Amino acid sequence: MNNKDRIKYLTNQHERLDLSTTELESKLALTPSDTKLSQNLAELKRKKLKVKDELAHLIKSDHADQESFDFYDYDR
Repeated sequence: MNNKDRIKYLTNQHERLDLSTTELESKLALTPSDTKLSQNLAELKRKKLKVKDELAHLIKSDHADQESFDFYDYDR
């Protein structure tokens, strides 16, 4: 999978995780003493952060690859 496909996949995954965490936060507001729900929310937030970190790294490396392309040497 190339960087652009991976970035698209991770962006979609991050959006799904964001929706899931929002839904769990709503449920947890109704039953704040539910420890299982609280643990699931914490796990989803960890996954979401991991995806966001990987996404940021890929975007940064993709931009660096684009900036380091030497058009002068490409013509030869």
